[in-house]
Amino acid sequence: MAYISDKHLRNVGNAREYDSFDPLLVQLHDSVVHYKSDNGDRAASTMLINSVAEMLDAKLTESEKILASDVLIGLIKQAESDIRVSLSQKLAPRDDLHHSLLNYLAYGTIDIAEPVLQYSPLLTDTDILYIVESTGKDHWRAVAKRECISEKISETLINKGDAQAVHNLLLNDSILLEDNLLKMAGVIAVQDEDVASDYISYKSLPKNLAMDVYWQVSLEIRKKIAAEFKITNGDIDNALEDSIQDFSDTILSSDNMTPSNLMIDVARQYQKLGRIKEGLLVDCLRRRQGRFFIALFAQQTDLSFDVIWGMMQQIGGQALAVACRAKNISKENFVSLFLLTRTIARSSQAVTAEELKMAMRYYDGLTYKTAQEILKDSIVK
Repeated sequence: MAYISDKHLRNVGNAREYDSFDPLLVQLHDSVVHYKSDNGDRAASTMLINSVAEMLDAKLTESEKILASDVLIGLIKQAESDIRVSLSQKLAPRDDLHHSLLNYLAYGTIDIAEPVLQYSPLLTDTDILYIVESTGKDHWRAVAKRECISEKISETLINKGDAQAVHNLLLNDSILLEDNLLKMAGVIAVQDEDVASDYISYKSLPKNLAMDVYWQVSLEIRKKIAAEFKITNGDIDNALEDSIQDFSDTILSSDNMTPSNLMIDVARQYQKLGRIKEGLLVDCLRRRQGRFFIALFAQQTDLSFDVIWGMMQQIGGQALAVACRAKNISKENFVSLFLLTRTIARSSQAVTAEELKMAMRYYDGLTYKTAQEILKDSIVK
């Protein structure tokens, strides 16, 4: 290893000030050579990292800082994975990195970016927002672990819709998410069991936000909500009513006619509570909640989703007439269901007056007993 003569440095308090930048470059070069020749053993790695630290600790001119940054960027590009990470960890907490080196690390691959994103004191909110908008999920997740990030950064991260980034925010003890951000996070939490669990346990989550997600999470998480927030039957009832408000569909197709898990779960609860009445079915279709109607009608008739979907598309309405007669749905509401289901399932093909008359005649010609037998024997699940 090259020897740095004492004439090139002098003590200044606890630091050393170099009269020339060249000896530092020589020392760093020798450390790199030693590291490569020893296949990156621990001693060589430590020597290399110390050489980097010594270069940065020296009192350098602005031009020397730029040169040092360029040298270090080149070194990091060529180094093996372990030394890249070690160098980044060593550099991350420093408050004197040149912006070129800081940007290279922060925007780099996640192995070198993560320590800087979490611990660098030099990154401003503006810097972090640019990084979040310019990078991907790994960088978002690292930023979410950073201490004391601002509300704006938290909001931006939540809007990215990445479950793990939201999870990291919820576990970040240095920040306190306000209710508006927690409401946004709840949309993500219902899509991931682990996130949902920590969302419900969040230190400042109000009861109303817990109830907003109640029917959108698993039974296990619902039990957790009930225990932590002392949920009453009235609370559950209100949450059930609120949960159906976002079930609107535009036009159903064979690709998206299957109800969501939440719709199915809510429909089961409505059936259990005896709430699936003919008026509810009509109101559901008037709100253009086509898939929720399928979920409700499946609970009431015990028919499959596919059969009900075919029923909604059928010209003439015979199958729907059978199901409605078998379930004692009034003629008035049968007509409403027939017209509304066709509006949703075949929006481009209006029901003609003749077709409506045919459907009504078929309904009138059925008895309750006959309709039940047909429903049981002729319409398979």
